[in-house]
Amino acid sequence: MNSVREPGTLVIVHRVPVSITPLHEWLSEVLDRIVLITSTESADGYRDVLDYVIAVDDYPHNPAVVEHVDELCRTRRVERIVCGTEDDALRVAGARERWGIPGMTVHETLPYRDKLLMKDAVSTVVHTPRYTVPDSLGEAEEFAEQAGWPVVVKPRLGYGSRGVRVVGNADSLREELVGRSGDDLLLEEYVPGTVHHVDGFAYQGKVLWSVSSRYLNNCLSWQEGTSLGSAQTDPEDVLSKRLEAFAQAVAEVLPIPEPTPFHLEVFQHAKTSELYFCETAARTGGGHILDVLERATGMNCVREWYRSQCGLPHRADRPEFSSERFGFLLVPPRQGRLRSIADDYPVYADVRMNASPPQVFGPAAASTDTVMGLIVSGTSNELVEERLSSCMEWASRAMEWEAP
Repeated sequence: MNSVREPGTLVIVHRVPVSITPLHEWLSEVLDRIVLITSTESADGYRDVLDYVIAVDDYPHNPAVVEHVDELCRTRRVERIVCGTEDDALRVAGARERWGIPGMTVHETLPYRDKLLMKDAVSTVVHTPRYTVPDSLGEAEEFAEQAGWPVVVKPRLGYGSRGVRVVGNADSLREELVGRSGDDLLLEEYVPGTVHHVDGFAYQGKVLWSVSSRYLNNCLSWQEGTSLGSAQTDPEDVLSKRLEAFAQAVAEVLPIPEPTPFHLEVFQHAKTSELYFCETAARTGGGHILDVLERATGMNCVREWYRSQCGLPHRADRPEFSSERFGFLLVPPRQGRLRSIADDYPVYADVRMNASPPQVFGPAAASTDTVMGLIVSGTSNELVEERLSSCMEWASRAMEWEAP
């Protein structure tokens, strides 16, 4: 007589707060099988809704995260290990390999994290800015002279625009390279023009569906204290079609073995209008990209992705798209004391406040560090961009700051 095998443990490695990712609602039918490893800051919120929560200090850098995963795999029959942020992707992939658990492997994950491997792969199918990993300051200066100033300095394994700098001369390049690890360094040709992003689901080398958007300002605007915005493009726009084809070409050389969200960033050259690869990730985009995608598609991509990773029924195929376009604005902090924020919010904006004046801020450390976010909609990309520009003007006058 055949015995029925009991379902195994689902280990979820996840630092995002329950207010953003209500795992207990998304995975309600398997709550008794979940062990969550999360940050100390997020743990209390999850303890109210999950039975087994492990809190870890300094979560992104603490080896205890992996140690907890390995201990669970030693002492339980772990069926799946689930994660959704880039600081977890490689360490979870390594644990899956060690314990023979399904999911993305290190080999499949690394090109989505290491920008050198990423660019080596995609440069065979799409235009890619010139890039190098210099062995010395001399090699770095030689590359910059050949590529032309300015050049972009970035970490190979970075995310959220952390550690990315645009430098315009040899002195600035020398200063920027001091203290950087040569093992986590990439130099790249600067491409002038607009920046676009494509978000959707991919599976085994095929884009299942996608939504294209254009950034207002750029992903490094926060370094100058300027807001970053993004507006979805009109699907009938020729550029939208070009971006869709670009995303498909990238997906084919970086195939994902299971249905997974992706976030692709693309430059459009100011003079030639040619599209150039910036970078891509096997996850949803940051900021409010998840929010505007859900409004455009009726689908929460992270919910469906987590259900897929848990082996549960999920949606990943082409959704019913809204006839409206959506966009968002991220307003970064300044270094100083935020005394007040006016409450005469734009009537067409959904405002997400991340500050409680009076409050002291340091400078933003990443593109997603914000005082507030605003989400707008409209019948066209043009209208969404107009509204985001108005929101940008409102935010600049609505905040009252004092110098530190």
